[in-house]
Amino acid sequence: MFGNFGNRSAAPLPPGARVERQGFFRNFLNSIAGMFIGLLIVFGMCWLLFWNEVRPNPADAARMASELTSANAPRLQEQAVWVRGDISGAAVELDEFLAPDLGREFILLSRNVERWVWVEEEIRTERNRVGGGTETIITYEYHLRWSGTTPNSALFRGHNPPENPPERPGFTGFIRVTDDLSIAGFDLTGRQLSFAGAQRLFMPTAASIAGGLYFSGNHIFEYQRAITSPEVGDYRISYLYVENNTNGIVLGRLTGNNIIPLTFQSTGLIRTTSTVYRFFDLPTIGQVILLLDDEHRVMTWVLRILGLVLMIMGFTMLFGPIQAIAGIIPFIQKITGVIIGIIVVVLSLVLSLLVIIVANILNSVIALLVVLALVGGLIGYGFYRRKRAAAA
Repeated sequence: MFGNFGNRSAAPLPPGARVERQGFFRNFLNSIAGMFIGLLIVFGMCWLLFWNEVRPNPADAARMASELTSANAPRLQEQAVWVRGDISGAAVELDEFLAPDLGREFILLSRNVERWVWVEEEIRTERNRVGGGTETIITYEYHLRWSGTTPNSALFRGHNPPENPPERPGFTGFIRVTDDLSIAGFDLTGRQLSFAGAQRLFMPTAASIAGGLYFSGNHIFEYQRAITSPEVGDYRISYLYVENNTNGIVLGRLTGNNIIPLTFQSTGLIRTTSTVYRFFDLPTIGQVILLLDDEHRVMTWVLRILGLVLMIMGFTMLFGPIQAIAGIIPFIQKITGVIIGIIVVVLSLVLSLLVIIVANILNSVIALLVVLALVGGLIGYGFYRRKRAAAA
């Protein structure tokens, strides 16, 4: 795109672009510092992968919980419970963008505000220089998009950058949850209760929004033009809600007449703790257990992939000094980079799998006994072979 970096006269830089150059010794020192950071990342990912395998599953807490009714409440004190009914409480206040006579009450209302603004993107193009140095050309591009925040255009670093108008008062997001909540005659703590998965997307209609506003899909707009051709500074608003008297299940711990957060332990040999206190808009505890199992499984794989990716980054930083030395000759550095890349991926895969296997073995009684039996058998076989050899 910019031609030969080494000959700046042959390829003039775009307006606003800048060049960063670093010599061999600076790159080498940076690689030494990065090596220690990479070591910390590798150890950290080993811990993350191990913890991920032994962390408690909220579905196990739901399986152990007892159904709560007014009749059995005295004998379920301080125990894990679940109760089904209509969750209700004082309605939260609506804002100025919803119709005051909406005819619906919410115990949770979450407002998301987005703005059509300029966003800066930094583009870095790097190449190696003979002798181990590097040269980086930095340019900036600007794009219009819906954003939850307004970037400060005074901090834009490109040539002749565009400007974003200042934010207007009143156009901010919020989450309103009532404190006065109950279900089936038992009191709840609204600020701590999780509604994850139970929140619904508000779909506006002409009768449900304030006069003079417009809507499309799940968004509310100030101006009709903003639906198809927004201008810089235009806003759009969307909502999530939980309606009053929604039927569902609350999972927690009973104390007195209150259902509070439940702290529970994992069921394996290695005990870790977690907390669950949540409302599910589901009709049966079986569906709640299936949902929690699915969420736990998905998060397990997300953390496994995240741990592997970050471990690859850590091992790459560990090999940084070798790359810096090889950078004296760019062609050699490319070959070295490919070899190191293969080694890093293999090392990361092997170590990640090893940590996952060890964590599952240590966390399972049966697996641990099997491994101990195999190890004991191998040791016994070794002594037997030595005894026979000595007798011969």
